[in-house]
Order: sequence, then structure tokens, then C-alpha cells
Amino acid sequence: MSADPFHLNRPVHLARRDVFFQKAVVSIKTLSAHKQPAEQCKTAEQALYLLREARHHAEAANLSEKTSTQSRQFLDFMDTVVDNTLSITRMLRHQITAEATDNPFDGFIGTTGTGIKISGNYRRCAVLILKGLLPVLQQAEKPFQALRQTSLAKMSVVDKARYEKAYEHFEEQADDETQKATELPV
Repeated sequence: MSADPFHLNRPVHLARRDVFFQKAVVSIKTLSAHKQPAEQCKTAEQALYLLREARHHAEAANLSEKTSTQSRQFLDFMDTVVDNTLSITRMLRHQITAEATDNPFDGFIGTTGTGIKISGNYRRCAVLILKGLLPVLQQAEKPFQALRQTSLAKMSVVDKARYEKAYEHFEEQADDETQKATELPV
């Protein structure tokens, strides 16, 4: 048993970090396959939830004295990925709002068609951010797998077993948890 009190739950935090990050990346990669803005927005919101959870657990795992430079760098990387995904989500929400018949642009300005015109701008912004994010996530695959392997290699047999058990559990529960989280009002 480690004298480090933060080490006790490190395998569980790492398992949740790994499962949620991987599922978020899969969700982000499917964004362009959805044709309707509402479908894209829901997928982006789910990915955002997963990324925030992964980041939270990466931060919790990093409280341990066993934290590596690679783990700290991953946390900084996660901040950027979360911010980009949040931007995509916001642009998609704005697009949906601008395309609504009672959109605030036409209502406040007193015109018709302003909402539709501006919705295209939101759409283009979301697409551009996604185009920038996808290659970054592709490049992050190998370093992320190396981070996982390094984390596992440093674990004791007991911690590794706890990680594996937690990983399986979170993998089974993540989709339901994500669905419930995105059904809550924002």
C-alpha cells in the first residue's frame, strides 16, 4: 500500500479517463456523418460530456505522486480538446437557434431571413473547428496508447486488476451514463 493517499483510487480514475476519452473520440469522428444539425449537436454534447468526465478523472489521477510528465501533458491536451468540442457544440446550438422560425435575429431585428443567413456562418465555424480537431485526435492515438501502457506498466498487480475491472465496468456503463447526462437541460 502506498503512503500516497491519492494513489488508492488512481487505477479507477485512470480507467474512467481512458474509457471516456476513447468513447469521446469515436463520437467526434462520427459528427460529420450526421446530416441533421440536431443529430450533430446531440453527438457533440455527448462527446463533450465524455471529454469533461475524462478530463476530470485525468486530473484526479494526477493528484498521485506517481503522476508522470506525460500524464500532465495529457491533461493540458484535454483542455484544448474540451474547448474545441465545446466550440463545436455551441456553433451547432447557435445554428439550430438561428434556423428556428422564432429565431432571435429575425424577431429582434424585425427582418426575415437574417437567422437563415447567419446560421450558415455558425455551420461553417463548426465544420472548420471539427476539421482542425480530427487530425489532432488522429495524431493523439499513439501517444494516448503509450500513456495507457506506461500507466499500466507502473501499476502493481493489484492496481492493474482494479484498473481492468473498473475499465470493463465503465465501458459497459458509459453509453447509458452519457445518454442520461445529455438528456438533462443545459
